[in-house]
Amino acid sequence: MSLSKRSIEILLDLVEIKLSYMDISDREDARDLQVLERCRDELRSLERGPQPCLVPAPARRPGRPRIVV
Repeated sequence: MSLSKRSIEILLDLVEIKLSYMDISDREDARDLQVLERCRDELRSLERGPQPCLVPAPARRPGRPRIVV
């Protein structure tokens, strides 16, 4: 199941509101903060859409240098 762009925006707004109201008082709150920050990052990546996969160019084999004619 995929989410619509509007649904992602609403969820992102809700997560950001929750983050802005959080008051960290113990370790459990700190863990909740980290989970919400990861959730926000995931929603942002969904909002941006699929990113192209960059594959590095193959490296040249070591050996004798090429002669330019």
